[in-house]
Amino acid sequence: MDASRKNEYSTLLLSMVPESGANVGNVTLREQLRRALAERGDELSEQDYWTLRDALIDEGRIEQGRGRGGSVHRVALVTAPGPATEVAVGPEAQPTEVPAGTEPPPQERVVEANLYRPFQTAINTGYVKENRIKRFISEVTAAQGRRSTGGKWTRPDLTIIAVRTYQFTPGKRLEVITFEVKPSLDGALEGAYEALAHSAFAHRSYLAVDVRAHADQDDIPDDRIVQECTRHGVGYITFTDPADYNTYEIVCPARLNEPDPYDVDNFIRTQISQAAQEELREFLQ
Repeated sequence: MDASRKNEYSTLLLSMVPESGANVGNVTLREQLRRALAERGDELSEQDYWTLRDALIDEGRIEQGRGRGGSVHRVALVTAPGPATEVAVGPEAQPTEVPAGTEPPPQERVVEANLYRPFQTAINTGYVKENRIKRFISEVTAAQGRRSTGGKWTRPDLTIIAVRTYQFTPGKRLEVITFEVKPSLDGALEGAYEALAHSAFAHRSYLAVDVRAHADQDDIPDDRIVQECTRHGVGYITFTDPADYNTYEIVCPARLNEPDPYDVDNFIRTQISQAAQEELREFLQ
């Protein structure tokens, strides 16, 4: 995509974001832009969409919001007496669109271990793009046999380790992000405390729960889970299809922790594969 088309497409994408400040889902925006460009004979790849969206965020035109598959809303100018002041207009409504056919039929019992691989795929292709992570390693760290890792609650189900850079912060920042996956709300509260235990070595910790059994309900009976996750800074994610990030919703964002560098280093040495450790070293060079 050349510079002239990028500017043109960015303007078109921005025009599709409601001026009211309401959230609009990434799924909806991507499809609307794809259809608009198809009418001109142009194509839009998924990566093109993320590039355009991220550019608008960098320019301060839009901000990320909540919702299944992630969403954005405008940053609006509000005119008041005196000099105009730019303020962020918060989300007024949550996107409700879920593409037809993305939710699997309810099952009597979901085996937790069967969620790990599809969950990893969704996080690798959805969460990392939504959160603008470019360089990372991803490993299922749940089952490590007799390998000494420090105990059950020191083993996240999935771990992402990102190496990030910022415009005005010098150097490279390593960020450990952990996920504790539960197949239903039964036992999810314990999972919140497991995720909290991971904050000893993780910069962000999440509890992720399969709520497909409640897909037809207006309200998921998880008030206590939301309360505890919010109180402890644990991120809380719900999903109805582990392999489809468009069914994921970040109900509570994860608070950024600053664990002891020794504990971070020890976690990587004991729970991350040698191949992934070598890849991390290359990222950090």
